[in-house]
This record gives sequence, C-alpha cells and structure tokens, in this order.
Amino acid sequence: MAAAMIGRFQPFHLGHLELVRQILDENEEIIILIGSSQANYTLRNPFTAGERVWMIRDSLIGSKIDMSKVFLVNAIDDENNAKWFSNIKSVSPPFKVFYTGNNFVRTLLKRETVIIKEPKLFEENLLQGSVIRKLILEDNAKWQELVSESVKKIFIEIDAVERIKNIYQSWMNSPFSEPKK
Repeated sequence: MAAAMIGRFQPFHLGHLELVRQILDENEEIIILIGSSQANYTLRNPFTAGERVWMIRDSLIGSKIDMSKVFLVNAIDDENNAKWFSNIKSVSPPFKVFYTGNNFVRTLLKRETVIIKEPKLFEENLLQGSVIRKLILEDNAKWQELVSESVKKIFIEIDAVERIKNIYQSWMNSPFSEPKK
C-alpha cells in the first residue's frame, strides 16, 4: 500500500527524513508531495520546486532509502481549498494513507476516504523550515545540524545562505514590509 506525505520542504530537513523512514517502515511505498511547488524566491519559500526535488532525492539516496519505493510529486497550491485534495489526487499516484500533523489539512481530508495518520514528529520544535531559515538569518551555524550532508552540499552549490539573506533584505527594504519599530 502507498502512503503520502506533503510539505513545502523549505528546506528538506532531518525531521522530514525521519518521517520518510517512518512511513516506509509502515507502508510499501511513499509519495512525497512537494507543496506550494509554484512558490520560490520568497521569505517562506526561498527554493524552487526543482531544488527541493534535488534536496529530497539526494538526502534519501545519501540515507540509503530505496528509491524504487519513492515518488516525488510537485503539488501546486489552489486558492479553492475545497478542490485541494482532488487536485492532489490528480497529480499523484494512488495512495490510501496520508500522514499529516497539520490540523487544517486534517480538516480538508475529513470527508475523504483516505486514512489519516498522525506522524511521530522528531524534535518538532527545532526541525522546522522556518527555524532553519531564521538560524541562517542569525548567522547561527546550528542550522547545519538540522539538515543532511546532501542538503548542505546543495546549499553551497546554489548559494542558499546568501539567497535567503538577500530575499530577507529585499523584503525588509520593500514597501510591503511592516514598518520598523
């Protein structure tokens, strides 16, 4: 049986990797849905869909995950939340189980026939993309302990730290940012 998980993976971190392992321990295959795949070069979504696929793939290979059991699928946001899951199903191989700890996603899935499973989150207060991006902005090297060696190598190749800082600085200097207090 296949199971699915969704995330923005901005970036793919060790918590995501542990969830992949958990899902594969409990299921034959995993579908990793890359949410908000159309979003990039923003504060919340600094990486492109292709870069996220790269991070996920290289992290899984580096962790000896059997890639014949993994599907990577880009999922574009839809402003009509009632249609969200039908759009997900249209871009994905079939699955019967959906892992999510997100209450909003759980609400959207209540009327669906899919089995909803709560993931066992690994260091959930620390292993979050927003925390990693904040540590980068603070020049705190602790972020490097939260991602795989593969992600660190990709960060160097795409100059991710500089990108995150530039996006943040550009946003702070834009007319859309909140006034400084």
